[in-house]
Amino acid sequence: MKRNTIHAITCALFAALILSSCQSSDLPNPAELNKTPRELGSFYPDNITEVDSIEIMSGSDGSRKRTTNPKLIQDWIEKIRHVKIVEHPDAEDTTGVLFHVTMFKQDTVIFYMTPTDMNHQPIEPQGELADLMTELYEAIP
Repeated sequence: MKRNTIHAITCALFAALILSSCQSSDLPNPAELNKTPRELGSFYPDNITEVDSIEIMSGSDGSRKRTTNPKLIQDWIEKIRHVKIVEHPDAEDTTGVLFHVTMFKQDTVIFYMTPTDMNHQPIEPQGELADLMTELYEAIP
């Protein structure tokens, strides 16, 4: 009799475990929590206007351009800082991008971005940002 009771309790616990794991959760999916658009400037770890150098690399041929022109840098930052970015933590790694932009402050890398990545955090592809990167690339002699 004692053996039958132990089996019954074990089966009941096992069934309860299975049923509890099958319930849908009322908690939001973590991937959905970050779907709120944020301004690009909020991804930057410090004051984005203190960038003193920008390097941009073309994803198509690997050529690099760098500028220390304060007016060009500040004008471009003013254009990009309010672009709305949506994080996408479930995004798969991309194999190629249009441009890689690296921002420096006193020769120290402060920020990195592509149209699909903000400081190595995946984002939803951002066409407006890609267009602004193209504009920067073309503006640097």
